[in-house]
Amino acid sequence: MASSSQVRASRREQLKSQRLADAQKDRRSKIIMVAAAVVVLGLIIGVSFWGWYSAQANKGGNEQPPNANAAGNGIQAHPNWAGVPTLEIFSDYNCTHCRSADIVLGPLIDQLATDGQLNVIHHTTAGMAATSFDAARAAACADFQNLFLEYHHQLFRNQEEGFDYTMINQTIPESIDLTGVALEEFRTCVATGATAGFITATNRYAQKQGVTSTPSFFLDGVDVTEKLYSKTLNRYDPDLLRELLGLN
Repeated sequence: MASSSQVRASRREQLKSQRLADAQKDRRSKIIMVAAAVVVLGLIIGVSFWGWYSAQANKGGNEQPPNANAAGNGIQAHPNWAGVPTLEIFSDYNCTHCRSADIVLGPLIDQLATDGQLNVIHHTTAGMAATSFDAARAAACADFQNLFLEYHHQLFRNQEEGFDYTMINQTIPESIDLTGVALEEFRTCVATGATAGFITATNRYAQKQGVTSTPSFFLDGVDVTEKLYSKTLNRYDPDLLRELLGLN
């Protein structure tokens, strides 16, 4: 027969076990609550952003940049060549990988498009931040001054500085020699949101194509993004683009 001290010890162990079980249950409940809160917050942020995005698009106009493609959802700043492949580039000006891709692949892509070996259509999306929309509209406005590519590349090179009013309306225009009457026309285009509808169309096209991340590269309608990325170099590789086009 157990002594009274043994009975007390046994009860203490039972109480200790029960407290541990209660603590674990409470911890699991808190984790579930936090996870649920994160999901809800994410949904709220997503809905809020797209609500903001739609509102901004509705505030602006629907002017087509002069070098817009026939579908009105991208800019083809180089000539349209017959009988050559078409590379579609989906990018966001706040996307760091897009910046890297533009710096590494951009010069070769521009050269091939200039030489008549490749057609290139830029689809600048606006899904990462509010300033993505501002930058994309501004790049489209620069196309009215035949400076889309210059403005486009400078947006990526100034990405780390952020896209505030000064960057969009002064710093980048100065770097590409956008001055005088052309500068005033550009600033009016930006201020009035003249190209907002065009960027909205670009975003819708990206969604229709199943683009879920940027940058994305489509060659004649086929997603070749992974084929342009070198896991060995841990970056996009111009040689892989040459190989894909049969230019090596």
